[in-house]
Amino acid sequence: MELLQTETDIGLIRHKNEDAALAISHPKNKRIKLLLVADGMGGKAHGEIASKYVTSSIEKWFLNKESEELKDVEKTESLLRRLVKKINNDLIKEFGINNIGTTLTLALITYRKTIFLNVGDSRGYLLKDNKLIQITEDDSDVWSYYKYGGVRKDDLRYFSNNNIINACIGLSEELCRISTTIVKNDYDMLFLFTDGVTDLITDKKINKLININKKPDILKSIINEAVNINQHLHVPIRLLRKKYVNYIIPFRGRDNATGALYVKEV
Repeated sequence: MELLQTETDIGLIRHKNEDAALAISHPKNKRIKLLLVADGMGGKAHGEIASKYVTSSIEKWFLNKESEELKDVEKTESLLRRLVKKINNDLIKEFGINNIGTTLTLALITYRKTIFLNVGDSRGYLLKDNKLIQITEDDSDVWSYYKYGGVRKDDLRYFSNNNIINACIGLSEELCRISTTIVKNDYDMLFLFTDGVTDLITDKKINKLININKKPDILKSIINEAVNINQHLHVPIRLLRKKYVNYIIPFRGRDNATGALYVKEV
């Protein structure tokens, strides 16, 4: 028996939840599945409108697409890219440039392969052989510190500019930068998270929560950890020695926290 789940929490300081999530099977072929999370941009007006519009548009496309068409992974990847570009243009036409935006991370599971698509800094993960593996890359200012600058991924949460992203849907044509990755379906679980989760708890902590919880409780436990549990975080000495400036210490529930989960066998 398989498991598809979404979970979201407004957090402890936000006045509204600007995240959206989806986890569904295709109505004509249950082997084909769609999961996504979208994090509406709090620095812009009506981030929840952007995230919900993106989610509902992709859901409608998926439900109305013939399942046979989705078996061709390369073609489906191209269709997804075109769809996201169209959604981006539609939001610009409706709301104008630089007025409304959201991140997007999705996973479309076909017979033998899974397509990950990412715009922004929400994340997609796989669990394989009890090891959590991040598949997507954050399109953000601080990700380059990790990728090229020798900074640990877990330390990115402490930089004051860690909320600055270089890609999103809805602000402009230039910022709709789409990345995709295709992987084999040889994993046990698939996770998508907004940064309200991954800014607060490390991959190691997520992996631990996966191992100590029953499968139907895993996602709720992870979201609860990000929102309600004091992580006792502090800026590591290794960062202070490098003399970077403007550090911050993330605190529990500071943002909406959202996830989507697919488990092959419960």
